[in-house]
Amino acid sequence: MTTTTSGARETRLPVMDGIPPVPFSGLPDEASELQKPPSMSGVVYLTRGVSPGFAAAQRMEDDGTLDAALAHEEHEAFVALLRDKGGPLATVVDIPADPDQPDCVFVEDTLVALPGRGVLRCAPHDSRAGEVPPVADAAASVSFEFPAGRVHVDGEALASNGERIEGGDVLYVRGGDDVYHHYFVGVGNRSNSKGADALRRALAASASRARAAKINADSSKNSGAETDDSALFRVHEIDMSLDKTWLHLKSALTWAPYVGFVVSSTECPLFRACRDCLQSHEATSVNKIKSDPVVVHRARQGAANVLVVPGGVVFCHPAAAAEVKKAGGKQIEVVAVEQPELGRADGALTCGVLVLDPFFEWGSFS
Repeated sequence: MTTTTSGARETRLPVMDGIPPVPFSGLPDEASELQKPPSMSGVVYLTRGVSPGFAAAQRMEDDGTLDAALAHEEHEAFVALLRDKGGPLATVVDIPADPDQPDCVFVEDTLVALPGRGVLRCAPHDSRAGEVPPVADAAASVSFEFPAGRVHVDGEALASNGERIEGGDVLYVRGGDDVYHHYFVGVGNRSNSKGADALRRALAASASRARAAKINADSSKNSGAETDDSALFRVHEIDMSLDKTWLHLKSALTWAPYVGFVVSSTECPLFRACRDCLQSHEATSVNKIKSDPVVVHRARQGAANVLVVPGGVVFCHPAAAAEVKKAGGKQIEVVAVEQPELGRADGALTCGVLVLDPFFEWGSFS
């Protein structure tokens, strides 16, 4: 596993999703950290190389032999953009590819990032179970320097208990004052309701850990007080049988701050189901959950899938770039990326990276 850290440079730091405009600390002293996990000063991006066995990757439609070399070129170009646009002192952790795991480049399906530096270990399809440990180990090795702290595994979905969940089915949407964080889980295809329950437990554990840390830091807090997570998060289950076109929920729609939903069609049943879940919840100038969505008609190539990275940067398909920029205006920077060969294996931009953001927090606790 290798890590690369981008150099410091002057960058506008707007107030974004859980990312206050604070300075980043310097890089760790390598000589004093040799016996410790690598210390990261900014956002950490977990990526993994394309397997030599990529031709056997799972996909909904077989349109001919997949080209591993071409997929590798696309992924390397994507990783280079993460290093360039990923933020001040961002670190890219490159996990070696596994020749026995054709889908291993799609790291998103192995973990789900939670507020407060937590993660859920996913339970993907049996054929992909071997992809999880190397990525989970890489996440557990992350030690943030500022603010100081580690990544915590706050839960694990267990296939032995019938729990199934893949990160491509988990869509995060920023909430408002009524509910801070919304997670949507596409169930009925690659993930199920038991997997959604595993996510609920992990979120509750993450919130409890963060609350305990805050209480410990403030001895005036009442550690015996009852807690209510209803204002912290909601997990909404979306029935994937409403539209069997898609392998994962985030193939059909995604979300970005200041942009709102990016969808394959306003008539997409999966989008309508997500919108219905949010009808009673607060819309803000950041989440834009009740604004008209950005519609990308080339969504069969994954064009409705956008990747949000801290600092107001949105990676998207070239077909979506103009409309995403129009929706987000001066609040965002758009980076157009196309990955046609990875897309043939039902891959999209969010599939190729796990974003571990030290400033992705729960919010205030009472």
